[in-house]
Amino acid sequence: MSAFRDRAGELLVETQTPEGVAYRLRARGARSGERQTQRAVTSALLAEVPLDGDSGHRDWLAAAPYIVDHLAAHAAAAGALDEILEDAEYMVHAAPRGLLRALNIPGSSQETVRRSIYRASVHVHAIATLPERRDVLAVDAARHGEIGLARELSRGRPWRPRWATGTMVYPALRFTKTGLGVDAAACTVIDGRPHAVTGCYDANVRVWDLVDGTERLVITEDGGVYALDCVEIDGRPHVVTGTCSGSLRVWDLDTGAERFALAGHKGWIRAVGCTVIDGRPHAVTAGEDCLVRLWDLVDGSERARMPGHTEEVRAVAFTEVAGRPVAVTGGYDNTVRLWDLEDGVERAVLTGHTSAVYSVACTVIDGIPHAITGSGGEHAARVWCLADGSQRAVLDGHTSWIAAVSCFDLGGRPHVLTAGGDCTVHVWDLTEDTERAVLTGHHGYVDVLASTEIDGRPYAVSGGHSAPPRVWDLGDVALAAGRKGHTGTVQAVDAVEIDGRPHVVTGGDTTIRVWDLADGTERGTLPHGHRVEALSCTRVHDSPYAAVGGCCGVARVWDLAAGTGLRDLPGSDLRVETAAWADVNGRPHVVTSDQDRTIRVWDLDEDVVHPLHSDRTRSAVRAMEPVTVDGRPHLLTGSDDAALRLWRLTEKGRRVTATVHTGHHWIRALAGTVLEGRPHALTVGGNDTAVQVWDLTDGTLRSTLAGHPSGVLAVACTKRDDRTDAVTLDGSGTVHVWDLAPVRLREKVALPTRAQCMTAVGQSLVIGMGDDVVVLDCNR
Repeated sequence: MSAFRDRAGELLVETQTPEGVAYRLRARGARSGERQTQRAVTSALLAEVPLDGDSGHRDWLAAAPYIVDHLAAHAAAAGALDEILEDAEYMVHAAPRGLLRALNIPGSSQETVRRSIYRASVHVHAIATLPERRDVLAVDAARHGEIGLARELSRGRPWRPRWATGTMVYPALRFTKTGLGVDAAACTVIDGRPHAVTGCYDANVRVWDLVDGTERLVITEDGGVYALDCVEIDGRPHVVTGTCSGSLRVWDLDTGAERFALAGHKGWIRAVGCTVIDGRPHAVTAGEDCLVRLWDLVDGSERARMPGHTEEVRAVAFTEVAGRPVAVTGGYDNTVRLWDLEDGVERAVLTGHTSAVYSVACTVIDGIPHAITGSGGEHAARVWCLADGSQRAVLDGHTSWIAAVSCFDLGGRPHVLTAGGDCTVHVWDLTEDTERAVLTGHHGYVDVLASTEIDGRPYAVSGGHSAPPRVWDLGDVALAAGRKGHTGTVQAVDAVEIDGRPHVVTGGDTTIRVWDLADGTERGTLPHGHRVEALSCTRVHDSPYAAVGGCCGVARVWDLAAGTGLRDLPGSDLRVETAAWADVNGRPHVVTSDQDRTIRVWDLDEDVVHPLHSDRTRSAVRAMEPVTVDGRPHLLTGSDDAALRLWRLTEKGRRVTATVHTGHHWIRALAGTVLEGRPHALTVGGNDTAVQVWDLTDGTLRSTLAGHPSGVLAVACTKRDDRTDAVTLDGSGTVHVWDLAPVRLREKVALPTRAQCMTAVGQSLVIGMGDDVVVLDCNR
């Protein structure tokens, strides 16, 4: 760094920080002059990065630590961050915290695609090794449609993305906060910086920076925190927390000290809101005891007790009606109630909801106060005019219940966020009652929302009990261009040849989708009508068919070339656990297994409504695979009783030719292959971190694929270079590739998030990762 000091030393002051040396401008002048100075500093730092002798590109691995840690901050101040991001290697090697902070400064970058790629899974790759970061960034680049960048990022890695769908990524995302889920959230300002305060079932209240996610403070309560709100008392930021044990406390967010406790509630506290009345901070609280209480937060006194709700109260919000401060509450009695906070009197009861009101938010539309409410049994939010109690609009767009709402202003117009059971956050323009955007990416129910402003731009925090919180820049929301892909979790994947080309078939939400393996072109979407749980593909009479099973016992065979349903397979009303194709006397038949522990074999050449065979099994079959043993076709099944069974199917009946007791708790998935000329099966147990390899000729355990950091979810086999490989997928979002003879781990690939299903197609892997489909190619 000596050359850097020679070039830019006169412009900077060198200081020691807890993180090491930092350089700051000696004197700040006009904005244009400061930017010019920072550009000179940025250029000097770049000149210090060695060049790779072979490629001529910057060798970021050899760069000085200060450059890796702080170049982004100087480049952002210089308005040159976009130029730095053009170097894919910099995205891999830059210190994640420094680059994320720079990217999240409003206006620091106009390069929306690359910053969105970096932010999409920064909570994963920020703590990963450099090879893992390459993998994660490459997959996220493919999810954004940037295949060229994906290839650059995959340089030197064993697998590279060919294509991916991107329904789970959205450019407004700033980052995801890792750790436990959240059950309550609010926003505040501490030391001039925006922070989020979140409560959780683990009894901890966490205070963290909304720009880079760093944690400032942890406050421990005496029970799970399911309601909280922030308020300023005596010029200092505070939070009021309510717990499942009934405690209600006020905490100083500068020090973490308890200011006082508010006693009186009995049972679970589910609603806490803070407001200002007559210039003094107040809190309104409610919960399991059905009472709404008003507290003066200066002295901790109870100012009013307001009975009226007949069941648990879940939500509270504030506004003014006719110049008087009003609290709006909702609860399990299906009502929305208005309370005058000056005299503690109930002013109105709004009815119309058909189930519990989970959430309330207030705003002003065309100069008139309104409330927006979400219900636990309805898929639409309701907009109420508080001047006369009428229902103004219904916001219909979710596919499940609505658990959270939050209002904000965007471009001078009132907007509202709604979220719930479909794992999405919807953005609505309340002036026109139209949907503006849908924010995707959560993997769990979203039942917590909070909004704030950062440098004049609206931001939101969304999360839930099983969904880590995400931070969104609402200034970047827009109706996304039509993106291909599923709108629900991809539960099953297989491949088949159509018109001479390999295609991928995926099942998720209530559809089956057919993709060209080569480029990801979507050939068709087939409406199954119920959630898809299982599918299997083959060719029958030289036509590509898919057998599909779903919830509610719905099973069907599809002609994939024509895109039409060929035949329904009637069974029980219980879920179809799995589907497969089996050889019966030289012809392919469909085999389904239901949750009612019944295996059914269907002859597609017979126009009958009854299966060829219907066999009640001792336990539910979770996985099936056609295999050949002793030169004859068999069906291999894995069951809840952890047994691996070989079935010989004929037109006259069926019989189990072999049973292997695996020792798993239950069998989740299996795959068949041939090793040294002998048929083998690979079995995955319910929550096991090891995969067992069984010789089907004699039923012996040949080997174990151990060492996965979490439970294995899927397994597949592929041939490569005259070698048989096993590919396993575990709950940590890691793909493991194993050489089966001898057994050894060859390579690992890190994914941005947990995936749930996978298949191998030649030298490619097709993975169902949340709602997205990812195709990886062998990079050798």
